[in-house]
Amino acid sequence: AILPSLEAASILENELDRVDILYGFGIRCMGITYNEANSLGSGLIENRDGGLTNFGRRVIERMNRLGMIIDISHCGDQTSLDVIETSEHPVFITHAGARALWNTPRMKPDHVLQACAEKGGIIGICAAPNTTLTKNPPNHSLQSVMEHFEYISKLVGIDHVGLGPD
Repeated sequence: AILPSLEAASILENELDRVDILYGFGIRCMGITYNEANSLGSGLIENRDGGLTNFGRRVIERMNRLGMIIDISHCGDQTSLDVIETSEHPVFITHAGARALWNTPRMKPDHVLQACAEKGGIIGICAAPNTTLTKNPPNHSLQSVMEHFEYISKLVGIDHVGLGPD
């Protein structure tokens, strides 16, 4: 199956109705941010995470109404938590790993992973180079990806974990 997706909602700018247009074009999954802040919230590389904006909350509500999947893979921690709380439906972390194993903003901290799973969400374990690394070994390998998979499975339960290789 193919699931047409956008990695970030930056294309919306400040136009809520563009969510409906994208849905009409077949987009069924959309990330809220891609690393940097946009009109919806803060990305994971921002020094200060201001969380989900008012416009972001309206976008989440519209995505929920349409049945569009919400992805928080590239959101900052507070923005991720705000999205999880705001959404009436489970959200996805389509491709990330555990910050407890590799301390970088690209990975998610335990409390975000747990909040996602508690709401019924799914966490896809990323397998792209320079992402799901671990201290042992410090280079990217199938072993390091599986360490993230095992860690998150134990943290939130296997029902909330999949593979999101990126």
